[in-house]
Amino acid sequence: QRNWATDHIAYKHDWVFHLDADERFTEEMVAEMRAKVTVEADAAGFYVPHKLMFMGRWLRRAEGGYPIYQMRLFHRGRMRFRDYGHGQREDTPGPIGTLRRPYLHYNFSKGLDEWIDKHNRYSTLEAQQLLAGAGTSSPDGGRTPAAPGRFWGNRVERRRYFKAHLWPKLPGTWLLRFGWMYLAQGGFLDGLPGFHYCVLMSGYELWTKLKAEEMRVDRSDPVPQPPLGDGGASSLKAIQA
Repeated sequence: QRNWATDHIAYKHDWVFHLDADERFTEEMVAEMRAKVTVEADAAGFYVPHKLMFMGRWLRRAEGGYPIYQMRLFHRGRMRFRDYGHGQREDTPGPIGTLRRPYLHYNFSKGLDEWIDKHNRYSTLEAQQLLAGAGTSSPDGGRTPAAPGRFWGNRVERRRYFKAHLWPKLPGTWLLRFGWMYLAQGGFLDGLPGFHYCVLMSGYELWTKLKAEEMRVDRSDPVPQPPLGDGGASSLKAIQA
């Protein structure tokens, strides 16, 4: 979608910021963007942090440790994207910078029902990526390469390396995720909203792992189909009778 938009929209400027409908700029961030694209004019893009807003509060700690960066500001002539899980990853040989000022993310602006429905879909895509990253064939019959990332890289690369290569091998990751977010990262300091968010995200982790296991079992031991022919026809006639 991002690549299609980059290729087909008649942009007025070369620099593009991908902003979802539940996200908002701040004046400080806009000022930093203007400065960055002037000083680092040869960059392909910039990683940008965000503040997750939930139940009227910024979850500084519960989300997993602020700041968390994503590729949002990019030069349309130097940046491409590729599918990864329920989202995308940047694909460019050019230099990538970082913004310090965050945008605001109101992830629950449409209510919990919408969030749960959305993350139900996300967990299916994450489960598919989990199997593909482990060397399992993807649903379309192809192979998905391992996630990018380096153990000794920058903050973004280290996070991706851990998520792709270490986290899937740990047992009980849904419980580990709650403990990490709520206790180790200090989510308890975010009050009741922090607790509720940690519970929701540990549930999302559980959905992903259960779906991945279900997919693995289905592929290794498919359920036998009922026989076709006279046997099936006879059964159908008996049911109709």
